Amino acid sequence: MSGLKSRLLHYAMRNPLFVGERTALIAATQGRVLELCCETENNINYYSPWVTDLAIVCLAGAPAETRCGTNDRGLRVERIFSGSDATTLPFEDCRFDWVVSTLTLCRTKHSDAILAEVRRVLKPSGAYLFLEHGRSSDPTTSRWQGRLRNLWLNFGGCDLDREIDQMIGAAGLRIEKLERYQLGQPKFLSTMYRGIARRT
Repeated sequence: MSGLKSRLLHYAMRNPLFVGERTALIAATQGRVLELCCETENNINYYSPWVTDLAIVCLAGAPAETRCGTNDRGLRVERIFSGSDATTLPFEDCRFDWVVSTLTLCRTKHSDAILAEVRRVLKPSGAYLFLEHGRSSDPTTSRWQGRLRNLWLNFGGCDLDREIDQMIGAAGLRIEKLERYQLGQPKFLSTMYRGIARRT
């Protein structure tokens, strides 16, 4: 991967504003947690002491071996590298109390299948927390997102034009809370969807 493309892929994660958003989102989690991601180390340090088990599934790159270990706070962490073509998750039904994704759905090839899997592996009492960027509700910004979509897919590595709430709802998840807002600049890249969804 070129240095430029790598910097573009990680642009939003380095935004200081995003660190606070990510921390606030993850603070609610406890018990068994599944994180879906494209970079495995971004969120580990933000999980609360009430998380007992953390499984992280990386949906980027090629499949690789699973790694297990603990972080400096003693949290058990299982890192699973399933690869970008993954359409299933290697867990039994109703295993997790929480599923988390941050800036992931814009980059997954099979988002519909993965979201259906999120519903499957959540406990009936569980919840899916998401912090994603996607299509703006502002007509001017959304037009620019449509124009830049293919260019950014090639050079930035993600899809600017996904309606995150519609994708989640189509997978059989009911959105309980949703906030849509602008987080920094440029507008075409920083239209955020933050919320919580549960099984229907």
